[in-house]
Amino acid sequence: MSLQAILVYAVSALAIMSGIAGYVGSPKSERKRMIWYSLMALFGAIWASSCMLFLDLPVDASEGLVIAARTGIYYGGALMAIGITVFCTWREKWGKAISTICVLFAACFLTLLTVSPEVMFEGYTLSVQQGNAIDLVEGWAYLAYFLFFAVCCSSAIIATFMHSRRVRHKSVKRGDYVLLIGLISTSVFSLIFNVIFPIWVRYDLIWVGPLSLAVTLIAFYFALLKFHLVSMDSKWLKILSMVVLMVSGAVIYMLIFYLIFTALFKIPNPSPAILALNFLMIIIVLLLMPVLNEVSSQIKSLIAVGQVDLAYVVKKLNRVATKNIDLRELAAFLADHLHFSYAGFILNGRLYGSKTLTVTPAQLSQITHMKASGSDIWQQPNKTTQETLDELGIKAVAELRNAKGRTFGQLVVGKPMGKSSFDRRDLIQIEMIINLVATIIDSEKHLRA
Repeated sequence: MSLQAILVYAVSALAIMSGIAGYVGSPKSERKRMIWYSLMALFGAIWASSCMLFLDLPVDASEGLVIAARTGIYYGGALMAIGITVFCTWREKWGKAISTICVLFAACFLTLLTVSPEVMFEGYTLSVQQGNAIDLVEGWAYLAYFLFFAVCCSSAIIATFMHSRRVRHKSVKRGDYVLLIGLISTSVFSLIFNVIFPIWVRYDLIWVGPLSLAVTLIAFYFALLKFHLVSMDSKWLKILSMVVLMVSGAVIYMLIFYLIFTALFKIPNPSPAILALNFLMIIIVLLLMPVLNEVSSQIKSLIAVGQVDLAYVVKKLNRVATKNIDLRELAAFLADHLHFSYAGFILNGRLYGSKTLTVTPAQLSQITHMKASGSDIWQQPNKTTQETLDELGIKAVAELRNAKGRTFGQLVVGKPMGKSSFDRRDLIQIEMIINLVATIIDSEKHLRA
């Protein structure tokens, strides 16, 4: 199997998964409209796989198989165009008229091709040297087919652009812009390589149009996820979304590999061994991506001692909240990622620290009886208590408060790493984290109780 075939079949699978996820995950108000996107994706998959199937037919293939592939190419392509036209234009007043005309034309034209295929198809050629080709009739039928596609593509682009200019929500506007880029790319490549080239230039490049379909699918699906146009509220839908994104990544990687390989080595198709190795490598990389991202975020949070990586710390704390809490491990995590030489919790007269700290009962009592500081969580020690804190290497003490604002414990921290002291922005972030930690610990206490 050639690299082009692998890519086109991957795009076909991507189209089907994207159509399912887009429809199931869409809100009820958009469900009827999303049916047309799902139909576009389904017939796009049929169109793409049929193009590749025909190009890969052996010279001794049966006529029935050739006709089946030809039907998938031209009928599937026309129905795909209908799907994207209705999906993009139906919101416009003129779009309803255009969509109705296109649907009626497609119904009549495809019926004509079924009854009298000779108006557009002369025959076919299956050749190893010259490549497979469908012999097209250069006449009114093919011109009508070309104009049909041109109207569908231009209408979808214009309607999407008009909607992006009119809509007020920034997320929807940005989503339209992303979809617009995909529509323009797919329309240009499909019209050139699947409508113009086959009759006037060469037929063996019809795989380029289906491959460009991936741009629209990826752009649209990215818009759905990035700008929250779809609510991923079920577990299997999230899994399907991850598969869609992984397939998208694989398609992009293999396309880049193909362009670089052919440019460097001037070989039309890499060997099966090279394809298998690259496919295996991209699968491994994609599977390792979550692990690599997690490790990268952790390292970044650890080495950036001059600031707190708030996003990473909050993400980890949210995970901790779903598990049984080990206070010493939690203290060690805060010490590492808030960049203190030491962190510890004082709860019920006991100290749970990130490392061993020798504290006498009298010193511990002195710290726990520090006065409350009102709205500020940071406590202000008196002169005697300050001497105790200095002796222990503790630089600050913060109150741990429950949801009702009552103090149930304290967090003690040592010297800041990389800075002599934290600025106001750092303190605000640290206070947010301490309040989140207090909520987690308080919830754990209630669960155990």
